[in-house]
Amino acid sequence: MLPRLALRDLVLAVLALWAAAPRTGRAQQAGPTADAASGISLLAARAAAAARAPDVTLARSREEIARAQVDVAGALANPTVTLTTAQKTARLGTGLSLPVPLFGQRATAVGAARSDADAAGLEVEATRYEARWSATLAWLDLWEAQERARLLADAAADAAHVATIADEKFKAGTAARVEVLRTGADRERARAEAALAAAVVPAAAARLAIAVGPGGGGTRWVATGRPDLALAEADLVALQRGTTDHPILRWDRARIAAGAAHVRAEQRARWPVITADVTANWNDPSLPGNDLIGGLSFEAPVLNLRSGAIARARAEQKLAETTAETDQRRLAAALVDALGRAAGAGERARILADSVLPALDQAWRMNEEGYRDGRVDLLRLLDAQRVRLETRIAVVEAEAAWQRALADVERAAGVSLGGGGVHAP
Repeated sequence: MLPRLALRDLVLAVLALWAAAPRTGRAQQAGPTADAASGISLLAARAAAAARAPDVTLARSREEIARAQVDVAGALANPTVTLTTAQKTARLGTGLSLPVPLFGQRATAVGAARSDADAAGLEVEATRYEARWSATLAWLDLWEAQERARLLADAAADAAHVATIADEKFKAGTAARVEVLRTGADRERARAEAALAAAVVPAAAARLAIAVGPGGGGTRWVATGRPDLALAEADLVALQRGTTDHPILRWDRARIAAGAAHVRAEQRARWPVITADVTANWNDPSLPGNDLIGGLSFEAPVLNLRSGAIARARAEQKLAETTAETDQRRLAAALVDALGRAAGAGERARILADSVLPALDQAWRMNEEGYRDGRVDLLRLLDAQRVRLETRIAVVEAEAAWQRALADVERAAGVSLGGGGVHAP
C-alpha cells in the first residue's frame, strides 16, 4: 500500500498532467463516448446559441402560438340550427341563425392578431441577440478557465524544475537543506493550485452547454481558438450613429403597434354583431301553406361599452411606449460604458502582452540560470517566478475582460463585431 503522502503526490501529478495535456489529445483518449469533449470556437458557439439556445426555442414557440392566433381571430362564428315541433301549429319548425360582423370587428381583430405575430417574430430576433451575447460570455469564461489551468500547470512544472535544481545543488553541497524544503513546498503548492484550476474548467463548460443549447457533440465543451471580437477606429463612427435599429428597439416598436391595434379592435368590438335569423314552419294547419320568417337581431350596447377592455388595451400600449423609451436610454448609456471599458481593457491587455510579459519571461530565464550557477539566491528566483506567473494570468484576464467589454459593445449597439468589423447581426 502506498504511503498517504506518496498517494497524494500521485493524485496531484495526474490532475496537473491532465490540465496541461493538449485538448485534442484528451478528446481522442476519451473516445466516442457520451462524455467525450467537443471543441467549439467562439464563432461556432455564437451561431449555435442564436439557433438553438433555450430562450430562442421558447421564443419561436411563442411566435407559433401568435401566428396561429391570427386564424383564431379571423374565424367566423358557426351558424345555429334550430328544430322545433308543436301539437297544434307547425309540425316542424326549422331555424337558422348566423352572426355576421358587418362593422369591421373581424378585420380589426385579425389586424391586432397579426401585429402580435409580427411582434413575436421580432422577439425571436431580440432573443437570438441576447442568446449570442450570453454564449459569448460563457465561451470567454471557459476559455479563461482553460488558459488559467494551462498556465498553472506550466507553473507547477516550473516549480518542480526548480525543486529538482535545488535538490541537485544540495547533493552537490552548494545549497542548504532549507532550499530543498522551500522549493519542495512551493512545488506542492503549485500542484494544488493547478489541480484546483483544472477542476474549475468542467463547471465553465457546463455553463457554456446551457448557453449554446442542446445538440452538436459531446456533453463537455472545450473552447478552441482565441477570442476574435474586434473594434477598429473606423467602426466608432458607425456605433455613434445611435441604436435606433437595435433588435430590442424594433421589438419595442412592434409591441407599440400591437398595442394600438388592440385598442382599435376593442373600440370596434363595441359595435353590435348582426345576427341573421331565418325560420321556416312546415305543415302548420292554421296556415294555408308553409311559412318562411326572416329577421335580424343584435346585442344592444347599453350596459357594457367595453370601457374596461379598452382601458386595458390603452394601458398595455402605454407600457410598450414606456418600455421603448427606457430601452433607448439604457442602450445608449450601456454603449458609452462598454466603449470606455473596451478601450481601457484593450490597452491594458496590449501593454501586458507586448511590453511587460516579454521582459518578465527574460528575467525569469536569467534568474533560473543564475540560481543554477550560484549567482542568484533562491528568494530572488522564486520572486521572479511568482511575478511572471501573476503577469501571465493577468494577460489572460485582461484579454478576457477586453473581449467581454466588446461583447457588451455589440449588445448595446445592436451590431456584430465578429468577422472583421461592425456589421448587422
